[in-house]
Amino acid sequence: MDNAWRMINELVANLTSVITGILGLGIVGSLAFGDMLGLDVIGNITALVETLANGGVVGLLVLAVLVSLLK
Repeated sequence: MDNAWRMINELVANLTSVITGILGLGIVGSLAFGDMLGLDVIGNITALVETLANGGVVGLLVLAVLVSLLK
């Protein structure tokens, strides 16, 4: 059972790493080439930050959880 949890943990960590890499690539691509394939990565991140900022304490807690997941 312990091996299964370890395997799930490694899978989630690897997926998080891949998604973080894709996000970074999207940001650099948006800065270099503008809107890529109709995706506005920077605009979406800005909208997310604005939504969290308007959420008050709940937004701050969600931001803390997201940052802890990325670390």
